[in-house]
Amino acid sequence: MKPLIKLVSTVVSVIGGIVGSKLLETVWTQLTGDDAPKKKNKEARSEQSLVRVVGFAAASAATAALIKVGTERGADKLVARTKSRPEEV
Repeated sequence: MKPLIKLVSTVVSVIGGIVGSKLLETVWTQLTGDDAPKKKNKEARSEQSLVRVVGFAAASAATAALIKVGTERGADKLVARTKSRPEEV
């Protein structure tokens, strides 16, 4: 059962990362009116100030950390649930 939980946790983490990234880009664009200064968008990075680029990097790191913690906690709860009630899983 443990490999299945790891697989599900990985899939949820990847999907969460993609959704979180798109959400952050959308929020950034709505708040600043500019494209997000991400790695693939060199034009946006060169047009924005260093403060905005650092701010976006910090927001990206915070989003990734929240997704990681949420995924780990969810996986821990699932493991605890399978150990306490294996017949339900």
